[in-house]
Amino acid sequence: MKVAVITGAARGIGRATALRLAKEGCAVVLGDILSEQVKETAKLVEEHGGKALALSVDVRDENQVKVMFERAVSEFGGVDILVNNAGVVWRSHIIDTSSEDFDFVVGVNLKGAFLCIKHAAPIMRERGGGVIVNISSLHAFSTLPNLAVYAASKAGLVGLTRAAALDLGAWNIRVVAICPAAVDTPMLRDKPTEEENLAAVNRWRKASPIGLLLEPEDVANLVAWLVSDEARGLTGIAIVLDAGVSADLQVRKIPV
Repeated sequence: MKVAVITGAARGIGRATALRLAKEGCAVVLGDILSEQVKETAKLVEEHGGKALALSVDVRDENQVKVMFERAVSEFGGVDILVNNAGVVWRSHIIDTSSEDFDFVVGVNLKGAFLCIKHAAPIMRERGGGVIVNISSLHAFSTLPNLAVYAASKAGLVGLTRAAALDLGAWNIRVVAICPAAVDTPMLRDKPTEEENLAAVNRWRKASPIGLLLEPEDVANLVAWLVSDEARGLTGIAIVLDAGVSADLQVRKIPV
């Protein structure tokens, strides 16, 4: 039985990934700062016959990350898969973004992934290898106004993916990144009113040439393939999953 550690597992992409990997037979260790919601994810996994361990984890805190991986070993024997999904979005003009804002966003989106890789890799080495999937963003390559820190953190995650793939390849650990466009998650639907949420959803759907707004399951399905042996030749790359949004030069007209 393979063991997967998934951060940001309380909802959205993280929850969908937990359910998908559990369906593939993985035991899942679920970390999130939203402690009650991550327990709900674990309950859903167990209701579908899977094995799950829910933990309250702030990925910015190295000790909490270390404990998460220690629990993965003690409960399930090791770690084979890591999905760095924990993330936050931050919307503000670059000159209105404080140092504290910067530290928070980079701490969750980039430092958190670094810490998880640091503590997962030695455990994977003992198991003969593993796969690490970093959930970056289309904003790593093509972004919008008022997302400077978010875009920087996600671009950094792509760089981290490439460097980690080089460092860990000798241990038979593959490292890949997925860069989705907007996904229909609570993070997308965080506007003050339902009308604004619906408008945001419709804008992204119209930006896709196939009229598709990604669902969390679309990302989870790609994760499941990337961690399988069918994708054994993929490491050190970033895969754009955007329903064709970035093919349109008019995409910048989508308001934040």
